[in-house]
Amino acid sequence: MENANTIGTVQPVQVEKAKSNKKQFFFNVLKIVISVALIAWILWDTNLTEIFASIASANLFLVALAETLHLVGFTISAYRWRLLLRTQGTDAKIPFLIRSYIVSMFFNNFLPSTIGGDTIRAYDSYRLGKSKTAAVAVIFVDRFLGLLALMLFAVVSIFFADRLIQNVPFLTLWIVLGVAGMLAVVWLIFMPSRRVADFIANIHFPFFKKIKHLVDAFLAFQGRKDALLGALALSLLLQANVVIHYYLIAKALELPIPLQSFFLIIPLVTVLMMLPISVNAIGIRENAFVFFFAAYGVLKPEAVAFAWIAYGLVLIQGVLGGIVYAFRK
Repeated sequence: MENANTIGTVQPVQVEKAKSNKKQFFFNVLKIVISVALIAWILWDTNLTEIFASIASANLFLVALAETLHLVGFTISAYRWRLLLRTQGTDAKIPFLIRSYIVSMFFNNFLPSTIGGDTIRAYDSYRLGKSKTAAVAVIFVDRFLGLLALMLFAVVSIFFADRLIQNVPFLTLWIVLGVAGMLAVVWLIFMPSRRVADFIANIHFPFFKKIKHLVDAFLAFQGRKDALLGALALSLLLQANVVIHYYLIAKALELPIPLQSFFLIIPLVTVLMMLPISVNAIGIRENAFVFFFAAYGVLKPEAVAFAWIAYGLVLIQGVLGGIVYAFRK
């Protein structure tokens, strides 16, 4: 016979879980609605036949070459991930980390956002012997340095993309401020003041216990300038690979956009696609490329074709990730 106190404890937990599920369902439905609305908006006065004709005219060799760069990116990412793991006293084999990245693509594209690719990689870091907070810290730094590398490219590219700068007011200011803020975060992670850690350690409110564990996880990076420089160098190499990937797709469609402009366009589109308001950035991706490509005289059907080919290559990687996941132990 169940204890009354046990029943009283379980029921509130079940109620909270039900509320959480309803909230998640609501947000998922809202994302679907926003994605559909954005797609409808961009296709409203666009001939689908022209989009598919542009896709059909793409140079298949260049598209295939662009797809292979995904695997190059996974390899570079794996070496960066291992470097950060070693900073925290853990090691891993590169093939294992590459497989984890590939599997994460499956979760990113075919499962709910609550079980994203970063969750899988954090779990794999945990399997390697890290605590949960340390695993989260490694994945956060890994992702953050990748985004920082993209934004550093954007800062340099500002001087070579006059057409785009003229079309977006205050773009230069926002990019510079964004990079400055990101550099401040990197400084806090790799060169934090011990006083900050001591201050947090002396806070005794229950809520701050989890924060203390997280701070301890990030303190493993303290003073590791070698890890910072190595991981940042790999991030720059990785993001150059990403930009070239997109440039090859543009060349496959014969779009008149110079390579240097992609070093500004791709960081901007990437930031927009990170907004959690649609399903896998569907709708945001198409509208972003249409907007930025218009500065170079690219018509809407061609820009949408570019976005769909790029997303199609990502979906292929997701399918590959599902196959790898099915056979992984």
